Amino acid sequence: MSIKRILAAAGCAVAAMVGLAPAATAQVEAAPNCQYGNTYGTRVTSAAVGGMGAIQLCRDSSYRYWGFLLLTRSPSSGQHGQGYLERYRDGKWESYVTCDSSGGNGKVLPGQTRCWTPKFTGASGHYTFRAWGAVFDNPHPHDPVASGYTGLTR
Repeated sequence: MSIKRILAAAGCAVAAMVGLAPAATAQVEAAPNCQYGNTYGTRVTSAAVGGMGAIQLCRDSSYRYWGFLLLTRSPSSGQHGQGYLERYRDGKWESYVTCDSSGGNGKVLPGQTRCWTPKFTGASGHYTFRAWGAVFDNPHPHDPVASGYTGLTR
């Protein structure tokens, strides 16, 4: 095969790979943010969960807040993901909920990629919130293999 044909074939391969990049980017951008059941809210802030996804602090129009964990891939067999929402009043920790709490949709199991916590009211200016997400190995449920926290915010 001549050098010109090899270079032409290599150029076509590079062009084909470049042509795939926008589609892959569009899939990531099309992923839902701040899902809660069949509705979506406003993302207040987010943080990476150790390269495995993101935790988002979300708010609806009634100033109710929740945490939304969105993984880039399903947990491996023997792992699960969990989202948390912490509420602070006047700068002091008050309480928290997880995706497993009543009103959430349950932790992220193999075959799934997302979970949300129940909502906390934030109508009073005294409240601030922080969301965090983690992926755990089931034999070691208190030692995450990946985690991430948003900043404390309103």
